[in-house]
Amino acid sequence: MIVDCHGHFNTAADFERNAKKYLKDTLGKMVIEGATQLWKSWEEQTTVEGWLASLDRYGVDKILLQTAPFGSSDAVAEFVKKAPDRFVGLANIDFMEPEESNSVAEMERCVKELGLKGIGELYPKIGPWNPSDEKCFPLYEKAQELDIPIMFHFGNEVPATFGNEGWCDPYMLDTALRQFPGVKFIICHMGTTYVHHVLMLMQSRPNLYAEISSADGPVIPRPPLSSLSAKEVLGAFLWSGLAKRLLWATDVQLPYDVDGRKDRLQGTIKDNPVVKLLEEWNISEEDKANILGENAKRVFKL
Repeated sequence: MIVDCHGHFNTAADFERNAKKYLKDTLGKMVIEGATQLWKSWEEQTTVEGWLASLDRYGVDKILLQTAPFGSSDAVAEFVKKAPDRFVGLANIDFMEPEESNSVAEMERCVKELGLKGIGELYPKIGPWNPSDEKCFPLYEKAQELDIPIMFHFGNEVPATFGNEGWCDPYMLDTALRQFPGVKFIICHMGTTYVHHVLMLMQSRPNLYAEISSADGPVIPRPPLSSLSAKEVLGAFLWSGLAKRLLWATDVQLPYDVDGRKDRLQGTIKDNPVVKLLEEWNISEEDKANILGENAKRVFKL
């Protein structure tokens, strides 16, 4: 089974409504206006038929669709229902003001009533909020009870207008990792500019996973910021015996055939730059299968 662990689905109306809760200054309002127009364009290009043809062409069995940072759990659940054998939905839960938003009950509703398989993608820098704050603990307790994973975005490639750059370090998650060993935490894009912190955390926290959509991308530190190539960055995780906790993904906003990142999405999955890096490392077929889908199948109970 091949699983893309990071795709997006949103509607412009949901984005605009929810973003206004968090981006209230002048610059934030300008961001909302521009981003809403972009989401309208993406929404027009997002069809079930287009997605299915795209998945078939690329050779992907299932894709996880996230609504974050300002989407609607109900909207993604409705879209997933149109092709439940190919789409997997994740919930958008408010961790910044969990009591005010009744987030624990909302999480349970999203899983038990909407059939969503996890939470994501959370952005601590938008707010900002501390993922190890005790106000989040009831949410982690509920996630542990429901046995669902939680996906986080760290790193600073997202424009500063979306939040405080001081809240980009995945080390902020460490208290939660230790307090809730039964929760599977997933860091998107290998933590981007904090990839070294993600590697160190994964070596000591067995409940931490990494989604590797940025292994081939410019957000992974390159010379002169890093002496390691993208291949060496991925190799460091493989050398550390973490193949069972790496999840392949693309971070697409649209079906592969219309997404702008043609360098990643041309041809079939065999042409994907990250998959090519795995081939270059000549890892075992078992490790390759785990990274490309079996890990996701286990973590998200697909």
